[in-house]
Amino acid sequence: MRSLVSAALVCAIFFSQSGADAQKAKRSQPVLRPPSPANRFVTVVEFQRARRAAGANVSIEGYVVLAEKSGSSTVRLSLVDSTDKVLNAREAKQAARAGAPCTATMSAKQRPGWTMTRKGFLRLAMYATVGKKCVAVNDAPPKVRIQGSVGRTRAAIATVTKVEYHDEDGEWRELN
Repeated sequence: MRSLVSAALVCAIFFSQSGADAQKAKRSQPVLRPPSPANRFVTVVEFQRARRAAGANVSIEGYVVLAEKSGSSTVRLSLVDSTDKVLNAREAKQAARAGAPCTATMSAKQRPGWTMTRKGFLRLAMYATVGKKCVAVNDAPPKVRIQGSVGRTRAAIATVTKVEYHDEDGEWRELN
């Protein structure tokens, strides 16, 4: 009788812990809600002029002129309205200073596409910094839509939550 009670107790503890772990996993996934229509910007200049409050959820469309890896798990994407006048690395850095910086955290487990590889962020960028060198990656990068929260400077996206790009058919695809 005692072994039956102890076996039942062990089963109850085991199943209650796995249920609690499942609830934690459900809560840990962020809920991604789209920004309000007033916070959807078609150009980088519109976003910079709007000066939204820090923490506001926004989306911006543009082109990634420069992708820089900073630290072990952070990428800084510089978003601009056009890459037509960018012909070399020096001009890419100048355009990046005038653009909207966006900070994305690379997490290969959650989002395999959010890495500095040809299938990840490099597919979206025109230039990328490798060490101290700035190298050409794409001649004509695709148009991207970046969603995230506004940083303290109000002209940057501090936390990128979603990245979409135009595919060959002109459809928006999420970078996963």
